[in-house]
Amino acid sequence: MSDLRGFIDAVRKARPSDVVDVHVPVDPNHETAAILAKLEAKQRSPILVFHDVVGCSWPLVTNVCGSMGRLALALGCGIKDVATRYAAGAEGPIAPVVVGDAPVQEVVRTGDAVDLGVFPALRYHADDAAQPYITAAIVVARDPDDGVANLSYHRLMIAGRDRTGIYIEKGRHLDGIFRKHVALGRDMPVAVFIGAHPAWSLGALYAGRADVDEYDVIGGLLGQPLPVVPCVTVPDLRVPAFAEIVLEGVVSVRETIAEGPFGEFTGYGTGVTQSPVLHVRALTHRQAPIVQDIVSGHMEHLVLSMPALEHRTLRDARAVAPGVTRAALVAPLTAVIALKKQDDDEPRRIIDALLTDIYAKQVIVVDDDVEPTDLAKVLGALALQRQPDEAVRIVTGQGTPLDPSCTSPDGRTSKLGIDATRPLQARRDVTKNRIPQDVLDRIDLATILKKD
Repeated sequence: MSDLRGFIDAVRKARPSDVVDVHVPVDPNHETAAILAKLEAKQRSPILVFHDVVGCSWPLVTNVCGSMGRLALALGCGIKDVATRYAAGAEGPIAPVVVGDAPVQEVVRTGDAVDLGVFPALRYHADDAAQPYITAAIVVARDPDDGVANLSYHRLMIAGRDRTGIYIEKGRHLDGIFRKHVALGRDMPVAVFIGAHPAWSLGALYAGRADVDEYDVIGGLLGQPLPVVPCVTVPDLRVPAFAEIVLEGVVSVRETIAEGPFGEFTGYGTGVTQSPVLHVRALTHRQAPIVQDIVSGHMEHLVLSMPALEHRTLRDARAVAPGVTRAALVAPLTAVIALKKQDDDEPRRIIDALLTDIYAKQVIVVDDDVEPTDLAKVLGALALQRQPDEAVRIVTGQGTPLDPSCTSPDGRTSKLGIDATRPLQARRDVTKNRIPQDVLDRIDLATILKKD
């Protein structure tokens, strides 16, 4: 189960109904997305393996990480333990091991032999750009100052035989690395790997300090070093030896392209952007590789990011308030935090700490006796525990341009924080309705409701 193929085989054995093989011809232009959407409408979220994709000789797999059960299988734990297992892996990093030979370099194409037309021409939503996309693309780059490798997901719009647009959000680690290359006047070397074991994907989504190498986090999640191999044309960069496909090249610091629109995780597309151009100098892959895909805005897109985002949210909230017990990401850009409050200023500190992140737009803090995933209870706390004129905090900060309500092309946005906790010192003689516990304990419903 050390790579994508091994994981799919493991799912076939452990959860047979979680893998659906499609052998009829399927058009990558909307049809693969439509099949997944119709399954999701029936409350199903299986891995889909398309064996006959029109215009492509390679098989296509999508929705690999589309259920928390499969993420748990990949991490070797129960569903309820995914968050704990993720935290343990992130906090117990294991460095990768460099190998000489790698399946991902069984076939090497460079120069004029590079042709991105081998990929399926995937389009997802009616209003997306006419150009096809690669979505399950994990980009590897190095910080030019400290040499630390960064892994992160970025959508690639295929724009020709050997070039793509690459969307880089402001405020993310790759954006910082790219800006350093712009200042140096040097194009940014990158590698892009496609076809990943879920633990690789979860590690690439780690949201921590910029000086943390996500390959080390992946090792922590696997419980062993990840085998990596130097790239063919950019040997300073390394990629997983058992990936399916790798693109090697440079991101231009001078050239941009009109990229998008593209429907994102929010459920909306946000128009056309001027994005940097990735020039592909080498394409390496396994014999008969599997193309991995993520249908944007659907179950996998949301589930896959959850462990990393919840880990970051809990870590940052507990750094300013040790009494934080739970966090729930209940909607896009929205977090609810449960707190055993020690002082009345803690909710404000949590709000200020979390709203610095680009993917945090709304933060609600509730008392520990409120379940943060129960929106009725959360809304009840909003209504009954605080007055709006003292509970609401609005700030301006860096958000994401993927937010359809954001009017700024660089993602600057207003953000909302709400303290829905009870004051430690009651202002009125208020009691919460409760039946005496000794009475509840002595009530035996079986006896009382027993029919004569």
